[in-house]
Amino acid sequence: MTNRLPLHVAAAVVIALFLVLLATSARPPRPAPRLRAAYVQAGALRIRYARGGSGPVVVLVHGFGESLVAWRGVFDRLAAGADVIALDLPGFGLSSKPATGYSTDSMAAAVIHVLDALHVARASIVGHSLGGAVAAAVTARDPARIERLVLLDAALVGAPLGLPDTTGASGATRVSRAAITAYEAMRTRFTAPHDPQWLAESDADAAYLPASDTAYRTALGAVLGEFDFAWLTSERTRQLRLPIAVIWGEYDPVFPVSHGRALAASLGGARFEVIPRTWHRPHEERPDAVANAIAAFLGVRTRRPIGANP
Repeated sequence: MTNRLPLHVAAAVVIALFLVLLATSARPPRPAPRLRAAYVQAGALRIRYARGGSGPVVVLVHGFGESLVAWRGVFDRLAAGADVIALDLPGFGLSSKPATGYSTDSMAAAVIHVLDALHVARASIVGHSLGGAVAAAVTARDPARIERLVLLDAALVGAPLGLPDTTGASGATRVSRAAITAYEAMRTRFTAPHDPQWLAESDADAAYLPASDTAYRTALGAVLGEFDFAWLTSERTRQLRLPIAVIWGEYDPVFPVSHGRALAASLGGARFEVIPRTWHRPHEERPDAVANAIAAFLGVRTRRPIGANP
């Protein structure tokens, strides 16, 4: 008996070890995130934001149940030709979550505080869903500051799918709000407001999970109760005297594309564009198409980041 391995087995082991060594040594190190989360005080609120790129300022405002991380695909593309700022609205992401204070105008005032703190005198603003209404309210409150407005599947046309009404008077509405709050809180376990490969944060911030935060659930319910999903009255429409683009997902089940067409028509002269084969979050589903549409409207260049998903 001999303890020696057969020659062919030994050769196979050596080759396998060599291939493992080659594969691990050839793997490039993971690059450090290009952006780092920062915070600014907006009145009594602490607001998280990210900023990158150079050129004209573009502000990105996320929708209900989201955070600034939802914009990462569009952010990177626009940052090739613009100074891009994305922020967490009050009640969302890692921004402050008071028990009340979520009317459309209150949220808009918080965004204006952020722009003041960051010394932004002129900017274009892009808002998705609930953030679209906030962006429109920012424009109406501070028209001298906003150059162009982009509304992406914006919550400006009445109650979204799933809410029988926005008054809260009916029992069905109260049940719907509770269900939406529970769903959105649970969803953050899979769509947390972090991306360590894109946005650097402190260890404490990176460990934050909205689903485990009772203040987040309270904020979600308060937003649904206080936010005005029909903010855009005919009087307010007349206040929006600037170039406007309305961009919509073709298959949006929350605010159907017909709502987008009606919104664009009410904003006489607004550019209207449908993003094919997308639902309620075109900026996450097809960031290339959305970034290109925004960049063309704003007159800035864009690019597809290396390694980015299509």
